[in-house]
Amino acid sequence: QFFFAINIIVSRFQYWTAFIAGIDRLYSLKEYLESVGQQQKTRKTQPTINTIRRNKISLDRLTLQTPNYQRTLVKDLSLDLPIGKGLLITGASGCGKSSLLRAIAGLWNSGSGTIYRPDLAKMLFLPQKPYMILGTLYSQLVYPHDELEVSEQQLDEALKKVNLADLAEQSGGYAVERNWDEILSLGEQQRLAFARILINKPDYVVLDEATSALDIGNEASLYQHLLSNETTFISVGHRPSLVEYHDWRLDIQPGEKWDLQAARVS
Repeated sequence: QFFFAINIIVSRFQYWTAFIAGIDRLYSLKEYLESVGQQQKTRKTQPTINTIRRNKISLDRLTLQTPNYQRTLVKDLSLDLPIGKGLLITGASGCGKSSLLRAIAGLWNSGSGTIYRPDLAKMLFLPQKPYMILGTLYSQLVYPHDELEVSEQQLDEALKKVNLADLAEQSGGYAVERNWDEILSLGEQQRLAFARILINKPDYVVLDEATSALDIGNEASLYQHLLSNETTFISVGHRPSLVEYHDWRLDIQPGEKWDLQAARVS
């Protein structure tokens, strides 16, 4: 009886760890909400980044700081990303690569300077760990635009291009709900996220180490789709193989420094 009792815990260990992680995130959210009032008072006396909507992505003398203004990540950064081109952001861990993406998305505004970017509806952000919604495979693929009407043939073509041609058949079709976090590996989740690009067809894509769990072959195939569709994209990554798919490389360096140079494009 004792073994049967603890077996329930052991067999559901993955569920409990996910539950604990969820509680931890909720607690972090609670702490954040409690500190919002104090942060707003502080920001009244601190500079903030100006965000302007335009049909391009460019930065004008951007100085990016942490939300508490205690650390400057990058100073006086200016760049202009032409439409249809790719920018690769590199640098050591903790230098501010992902923070720069958050600023472009409008999640961070601590600092000074100006960010020009299109409306967020024209952009798609892919993190290293893709967001897997609770729902059907169809819902996964059309996310975040649930109003899209896409045929199964289009879905099949998108999955085939990301090397997941058998996913619909193996999971019971597009209308069956699954726990995709448990069914799919991280690499499969990253390829599924790329399929969202092919279906939603955003004008701009931001990828935060979105191919970290993929082999070189799959990574090359996915970036070739971006290039063939003339998508404007920004990538954060460490792999040397990423350089050949981008036109420009921004290296964020210690001491608030940065270096922007042309990248080799194949």
